[in-house]
Amino acid sequence: MPRVNQNRLNKLIKEHRLLDTEIKRLYNTTNSERTLKELKVKKLKLKDAINKLEGESNGKENKSH
Repeated sequence: MPRVNQNRLNKLIKEHRLLDTEIKRLYNTTNSERTLKELKVKKLKLKDAINKLEGESNGKENKSH
């Protein structure tokens, strides 16, 4: 995988983990379903981007996007 893609992948993975931690924390401290939903949507988009980069690095680029 080119260095640029690896750096981007590492950044996305880190951001995904931080969002996961934040979502878990908010479940216990907030009643804001909207905030939780927005964070979950962002987390899913990050996961999609991670999967896409990982697929490209393995020569399995998703042609449907």
